[in-house]
Amino acid sequence: MNVTKGKVEQTNQFAVIVTACRETVYLTRDLVRSGLSAWGLDAYGSDACQIMSELASNAARYCVSEKMRAWVSRLDVGVEMCVWDDHPGRPVLQTPGQFSQHGRGLILVQAFASGGCGWTELATGKLVWARIAIEERVMRAAALGAGRPIVGRLPHVDRGQRIAPSS
Repeated sequence: MNVTKGKVEQTNQFAVIVTACRETVYLTRDLVRSGLSAWGLDAYGSDACQIMSELASNAARYCVSEKMRAWVSRLDVGVEMCVWDDHPGRPVLQTPGQFSQHGRGLILVQAFASGGCGWTELATGKLVWARIAIEERVMRAAALGAGRPIVGRLPHVDRGQRIAPSS
């Protein structure tokens, strides 16, 4: 956090662009851990990393190009994990067999995403997101404890709009 002439600069979002392959999924988990640590929310790391792993694994598996983008954002009362890939298809909830090695990702995301989850179609590809809800009192205390105060209300992203991912 930089303070210059009374202005507080804070980072409410961390992002990374990685090669779309399963070997880079760990980088998206590192991104989540870094964000949560910066915001004083380490206690939510396990659930958030599980969500990001599943979102990034799906994107890496279905991405048409070589790159995917992942980011984690601190919201008013929670944390949001997002992954963009250029595959035009919508995410599909699977019904895996007992011994199936694939198809459980979105089931796990739904289970851990206490603040909801979904997807948005974009001009190129899609954005898949999931949120962990955190009580506002806890969010503010963590932010102050980490030295990154929440100044006013943080913007809540309306995922109903079509947006283009920034590169």
